[in-house]
Amino acid sequence: MEGQTEAMRSPHKAARLLLAFIVCSTIFADYWEYSRQYHVNPDAWMDVIHGTADAPQQYRIGVPWVADLLRRHGHMGLRHGFTLVDLFCAVAAVYLLFALFERSGVYRAANEAGRWFGAAAFLFLVQYYFAWITWYQRPETMACAAVLAATLWLLSVPLPFSRGVSMVVAAAAMLVLAGLQGLIRGDVIFALHMGVLLVCLTRAGNGFALPRAVQAATSVLAAAIAGGIQYYLMQVVYPHAGYGKTPVLELGLNLMNPLRWPPFVLFMLPWAWVVTTLLRKRTTAEAPGLALVAGSAVYVAMWIVVGSVEEVRIFLPYAVALAPLTCMCAMRRSEFVTGGMQGRR
Repeated sequence: MEGQTEAMRSPHKAARLLLAFIVCSTIFADYWEYSRQYHVNPDAWMDVIHGTADAPQQYRIGVPWVADLLRRHGHMGLRHGFTLVDLFCAVAAVYLLFALFERSGVYRAANEAGRWFGAAAFLFLVQYYFAWITWYQRPETMACAAVLAATLWLLSVPLPFSRGVSMVVAAAAMLVLAGLQGLIRGDVIFALHMGVLLVCLTRAGNGFALPRAVQAATSVLAAAIAGGIQYYLMQVVYPHAGYGKTPVLELGLNLMNPLRWPPFVLFMLPWAWVVTTLLRKRTTAEAPGLALVAGSAVYVAMWIVVGSVEEVRIFLPYAVALAPLTCMCAMRRSEFVTGGMQGRR
């Protein structure tokens, strides 16, 4: 009876159930946006599959290829394939990230109210970010979020093998993920591993699941793999792909067009709060969280220079991946955390 009462008080089951509702409702809206595009243009996205799309979309071939395989061999529409990939990736991303959040020292040290507060904050952030998925919708968004979540897990959690085997398996898994991401959207994983390398240059670099030297070498290789795949796609496979009417550098347009900035400001407020909190040393973060923040800062700089800032779904994978750290910072700043964690700065 006591165990049942404790389970009812724990946010674990309630949060996981609510996450399922959030994911399902998001993917439902996601499907109808794909369907709307299909009914407007039945050949939507087929130009990427046929190799005739404009850059840079032509280089993001991973998810369209998978959806096309499902179309040809699974006898489903391309829009259904995109939706299925988004569903699988969204589930993988949010549950991996919530598991990381539950493993954190902040969450485990929190009292009952603190855990409910943290779980509610996590649910809010996921719902807040997922609401933007159909704003300039692209099929690679959820796949990027899943790869980031899986990489963050490998950065944070030692694998349950012997030390030598764990290092080899974790490093190999990161490289495989970097290769996959190179086919989906290489700049995402490139920026993350640049952030990891920056942290490896500091004492905080000892906080990764892998030893600092091994992690640094793995991140160099991962960035090279993602960059190499991107270069190969641009120069060898699709050298004919042009940017059409879209300029390669959009910094000038971003600075000159104030109407682009309201979505950016709304979407980036939680990220700005986390970065400000860490810079002012009002709380601390472990090595994987610091690497993710550093990588996200690199990615924001790239986004502002070569992307449209109003297309905030570009940053959605990083935003979702940062949800556990955002919640941990909020819990540390609150009065809900017990013991020595409460006053930590």
